[in-house]
Amino acid sequence: MLLLSSGRIEEGDWTAALVESVETRSLPAALVARGIVGATELQGLVLAAVHDGAFAAAVGEIERYVVDERIDPPLLPADEGLRPDVLLAETARRLDALASSSLSPYRDRVVPARGRQPAGLGAERREILAHATGRRTARDLAFALGRSLHPVTVEIAHMLADGLLEIAPAATSFKCTHWGLAALRPRVEIKPDTQVSLRSSEV
Repeated sequence: MLLLSSGRIEEGDWTAALVESVETRSLPAALVARGIVGATELQGLVLAAVHDGAFAAAVGEIERYVVDERIDPPLLPADEGLRPDVLLAETARRLDALASSSLSPYRDRVVPARGRQPAGLGAERREILAHATGRRTARDLAFALGRSLHPVTVEIAHMLADGLLEIAPAATSFKCTHWGLAALRPRVEIKPDTQVSLRSSEV
């Protein structure tokens, strides 16, 4: 997802590589063969995604989980793998780096600080300010920017400390933006045959 959302890979190229990988059984090889990304760069992106996924799990909450005994190989595997102790150590380091900040990447929504008109900001901070509507958390901003959660969270924490951002009040965070629309219809029980029909349409 990071490759697509960041614009690093066009959706058409990604789809074409997926089709080619059906025969070669290797999506990395298809991406490299098409010149979309180099093998070394791709492995770096894979490892970065694994580290960021572990960080995202550590700062969030797991409401439920399902144990699946199937072992399906990932589309983009890490060639040399990653030892659990190394992954845990890196995750702990990232958590420690944010220990002094009370920012919750999944709960706190941020908005540009009132009365501030900062000048001379870098592109990264300008992008964050442009997307900080008061209804987006660090996780939402990372997705909107096509970037990893950890670096975005760190930058937002720095911007809070620098007075460029502030935690949005509840009135801003949960403000309805669809005034005048009819209320949602009450939930109704779905019959088994209707469930089958819905699932078929989603495939």
